[in-house]
Amino acid sequence: MTDALFLAWQHLKYHRGRTILLMSALVIVTFLPLAVEGLVVAGEKSLRSRALGTPLVAGPEGSPLDVVLGALYFQSPSEASITWGSAQAIGSDGHGDVIPLSLGEQAGGAALVGTNVGYFSFRELEFAAGRPFAVLGECVLGAKVAADNNLAPGDKLTTEPRNMLDLAGAYPIRMRVVGVLAPSDGPDDESVFTDLKTTWVVQGLGHGHEDLTRTTDPEMILGRTKNGVIGSAKVLEYVEFDESTIDTVHFHGDQEDFPITAAIVVPKSPKSRTILMGRADSGVLDVQVLEPTIVVEKLLVEVFRVRRILFTVLGVVAMAMAILVAVVIALSIRIRAREIETMHLVGCAPGRVGLVLGTEIFLLVGGSVFIAAVASAAVFLSGSFAVRLFTS
Repeated sequence: MTDALFLAWQHLKYHRGRTILLMSALVIVTFLPLAVEGLVVAGEKSLRSRALGTPLVAGPEGSPLDVVLGALYFQSPSEASITWGSAQAIGSDGHGDVIPLSLGEQAGGAALVGTNVGYFSFRELEFAAGRPFAVLGECVLGAKVAADNNLAPGDKLTTEPRNMLDLAGAYPIRMRVVGVLAPSDGPDDESVFTDLKTTWVVQGLGHGHEDLTRTTDPEMILGRTKNGVIGSAKVLEYVEFDESTIDTVHFHGDQEDFPITAAIVVPKSPKSRTILMGRADSGVLDVQVLEPTIVVEKLLVEVFRVRRILFTVLGVVAMAMAILVAVVIALSIRIRAREIETMHLVGCAPGRVGLVLGTEIFLLVGGSVFIAAVASAAVFLSGSFAVRLFTS
């Protein structure tokens, strides 16, 4: 057996070009079904776990899937939104706690999530360094964001404008990093968290600038009226807020009417859950209240349907590839007829020749399956990649 393995290996190594081509074809055909199954299993596990940990989600009328995935994975929201007042009304009678989520902005290449400090305890997130945000202009980084941007408590992080060509848009805000979360193997690792007021300032709903009633620069004032002072274009908004500037922040409009993307609702009891769902269904609440587990299960049904189609297609491709590989091996054996005859002439038994050829096929197929298995295992372990594939 050792001699057969040696001869088979030397032959494959000598014809390395043909060996690499055959193994590449076999690896691809073997890897694809294993990778698809690994992605589905990893994505299913992560999606269900995240959904089970979220009792209810409130959001605007529209696609339930968009609302739930936005609340669970901070995906870019649609233009539809609900008001902060509507979200507060959900828990106004004590049936549940409301955790707001304001999405759509970015900072440090990650999603900027406007919420409250209750989110950290709800998700059972621990701090690797620092503390939760407390005032406007402070932020908390997920573990991956902090590592990718090399940031720690005390550093600064600037928000990113939605549209570089929007000259009339709000100024980017330079936020103070006050905390870094411990890794949680989820979307929280890839997000930046701040309070609602900070996200509203980023969206241009509020700003801070020098008190024009006290300025000594006449070029900053266009005129004065009974209701106040009219500022000129020379008045610049603050892009960073500290003890000396935070008191200058003011919002234009009623904060109850300001938009948020969605809200996580944590009912006080099963009875409270039923009451909240009933109110939403009857139209008492002007938002839709969804059960993430039901929405995610519907998504997974579609994923499993696509998986069956893919496996059917891959099965046909695998059969065609197996036939082609068999033809190549048969032609190779035919070309090696003189080599095989020489082996017989030097005293090699017929069974030994078959053993050498069989060992070559075993090395080709076995090596290809091993490489495909290792690659698919890496895909399976990458749950975050699977979730991004399903939710993007």
